[in-house]
Amino acid sequence: MILLNIFLINIIVGILFQLLIEVKSQITNVKPSLRNAHTATFINDKLYILGGVSTDFPNGIPNPPFLYLDVSNSFDTNNLEWHDLTNINNIPPSKYAAAIKGGANNSTLIIYGGQNSTNLAIDLVDTFDTQNNIWNTPNIPGIPPSGKVSIIPIVDYNGLMYLFGGYSPELSIYTNEMFVLDTINLSWKNISSINAPSARVQYGAVFLPNNIILYMGGYNQNVGPLTLNEVYLFDTINDIWTTKITYGSIPSPRYSFSSVLGLDGQSIIIYGGSGHNNGFINQEDSVYVLNINNFNWYIPKISGQMPSSRTFHKSVLIGNYMVITFGEGYTPETESDILLLDISNNEEYVWTKSFNIKNTTPFSPLPSTGPNPNPSSSPAAVIVGAIIGSVIGIAITIGSFFLYKWRKHVKKQDDVLPTSGDEEDQKIIQIPSEKDSSRAISSDHSQEILLISGNTKSSVQQNVDPNSSKNEAISEVIVQK
Repeated sequence: MILLNIFLINIIVGILFQLLIEVKSQITNVKPSLRNAHTATFINDKLYILGGVSTDFPNGIPNPPFLYLDVSNSFDTNNLEWHDLTNINNIPPSKYAAAIKGGANNSTLIIYGGQNSTNLAIDLVDTFDTQNNIWNTPNIPGIPPSGKVSIIPIVDYNGLMYLFGGYSPELSIYTNEMFVLDTINLSWKNISSINAPSARVQYGAVFLPNNIILYMGGYNQNVGPLTLNEVYLFDTINDIWTTKITYGSIPSPRYSFSSVLGLDGQSIIIYGGSGHNNGFINQEDSVYVLNINNFNWYIPKISGQMPSSRTFHKSVLIGNYMVITFGEGYTPETESDILLLDISNNEEYVWTKSFNIKNTTPFSPLPSTGPNPNPSSSPAAVIVGAIIGSVIGIAITIGSFFLYKWRKHVKKQDDVLPTSGDEEDQKIIQIPSEKDSSRAISSDHSQEILLISGNTKSSVQQNVDPNSSKNEAISEVIVQK
């Protein structure tokens, strides 16, 4: 039995060694080019960046087009270690696409829509299995959204991806439709747009702990940047739209900003964006907080070195940090591709360059992983688990063997004990009782939801004077940067 366990350990260690060699051969440390209109998705301690627009190259394709940042260890934004994944086949070229984390094991990168390098709209769903590094384009039944560009996706606790609004290059219209993609069973569903907000793109969207999606701001061809003096709530349980008026220090109209849920689950933090005439939002005006209990806007107290404001960037929440990726509005010589805003203290946020791994497991009302989490399903976890199990098995086997020999020895001594005579002459051997102790190991596994909003056909049509400064062409604002 012992020899068998040792043999199994050798096999497992060999497999682990081969796995490490294979993974190492697929990734290299790179210096990425500037980009905007990309996607940023956090899956299993890796921040995946896909596509976007780059002004560094004539074809506009950033280099590399697909990469990730490992956030399993602490790091400094001045020394980022990006890993290139472009050697993986069938990477979909995309910009202005929608991306979330979903799938049965919540370890799949789900991409919908966007445009390719020739500005043609993509009416497909692409999936990337992050455990096996495989791209796939599944055939999904149902009617997909008509809007395909500049959607901000949301995912709920059940792996449903909500896709609202967007722009259709073929029809040259903005939409206010809502579509839902089931990322587990792979099917489309269209939801009624009754009482939905006006058609828009590049808005802010946040999934709240009570299964409601909050939408705000964005861009509309008839108005331009939309105001944030009202927000729109979509009840994902009952498929109902409602509107709320906001108060306080209301931010200026904006689009292409980013938004995350605060760690208290009671606030929404927005950053950056563009305003009228495609102008950048000022540094001092880049960060606002919305209290979702009373819908009051305020400017938080922030310390640390204030960065340049960015637009067409992406933000994700990782532990205590609002992690802001790439975008327009900064130069790589003076600022990093990644910005970190420590939001652990509601009384004072901090701009920092240090990502501390010890600060990545705060209380959060939202799950950090998606539906049906299975954290031990990764290859490394399985291998480590097998090794630990084998070691425990060996220890139990050896312990059982010695316990058996000891008890047999004690039994022999019991057999030769005198049964009569002086009590003082009798030696009584006491065998201690055995107690099984079990150790309960528990771990909290939280869930993260990728919501890809669906697109619903809008009745809004373009009937605007092309010379009007109020109505900027979609190609200028959204399609071609």
